[in-house]
Amino acid sequence: MSVFMVHAASDTAFARQLGDFLESGCGVACAVADAEIASGHDLFSTAEFASSGDILVVLLSTASNPQSWLLERWQPILAQAAVFLLEECRFPPLLRRGSRFFDATTENGRFPAQRRLKRWVRGIQSGTVPSVVFSPDLEDLYRNLDDQPGTLTTNGATAWHFAREAAKDFENVCWIPAHGRTLAQIAGELGSQMKMQLEGRLEDNCSRIRDMLAQRRCLVIFDGAEIAVDTLLAPGKTSVLFTSEPVRIVPNDFSLAAARSLFSAGRFAEAYEIYSHHRTSGSLTQSAIRDLIWICDHWDCPAEANELRFLLVAPPMAEQPRLF
Repeated sequence: MSVFMVHAASDTAFARQLGDFLESGCGVACAVADAEIASGHDLFSTAEFASSGDILVVLLSTASNPQSWLLERWQPILAQAAVFLLEECRFPPLLRRGSRFFDATTENGRFPAQRRLKRWVRGIQSGTVPSVVFSPDLEDLYRNLDDQPGTLTTNGATAWHFAREAAKDFENVCWIPAHGRTLAQIAGELGSQMKMQLEGRLEDNCSRIRDMLAQRRCLVIFDGAEIAVDTLLAPGKTSVLFTSEPVRIVPNDFSLAAARSLFSAGRFAEAYEIYSHHRTSGSLTQSAIRDLIWICDHWDCPAEANELRFLLVAPPMAEQPRLF
């Protein structure tokens, strides 16, 4: 979507900063230079030109404020526009009444108004009415994770609260129960929540997840992770939150039935991990061996696949003929 940022020349620096903020947080294309109020024009004529974009945002200040506010001039143009108040000035009180008015003159600074504007834009993108609730006790998380991509650690209850309240600010929120789980399980769960088909080896899956998270504005919460997950992360658009203690603990199921279910779902790295565990303990069934062979062939590992084929044709130890 295109966003035109109508503004006075003296407000250009902030218009660019706000445009970058919206582009990073919403994936929109913001036009700043083309929406500057030029000599011989006023806010209304510039906004009328800029209304060809998908979203119109008017930065209202003493510099951009027109000499007169005739109803027949401003209402047709600003009826669907967002009005972002940079500083106190004279304008029709009617503009304050709608959900498209964002007051940046409060003592808390401009960031709260920017967040509300971003959430409004995301509401237009998704066709929903976004919540305007921003809990003061989550300010640190908003500044470090919502306003920009970042990484932070907090307690489980705070992470849960933030994930629910800020969900609409991200393309996707992935809560990954990581306590007591292996990297293959964590990667598989994250890939599943990202709607990714991960049929490769673990290192390949991690690489694909890194690329995806770098390109998308997501929030990923690693809940109670006890192992390093750096191989899943790369600089980019996604924010990452770690909980200092687990909120949800998922019991580990290393049964052959669990491996078969993962195999059927195309989550081969996780299935391979469980099957390998049973191979070490000598408890593989014939069907499990066939699954392993299929995985190794799929991964282009002929040597291991052939070793497994020998196990498939060889009789189990209990069926070996007795020598005495």
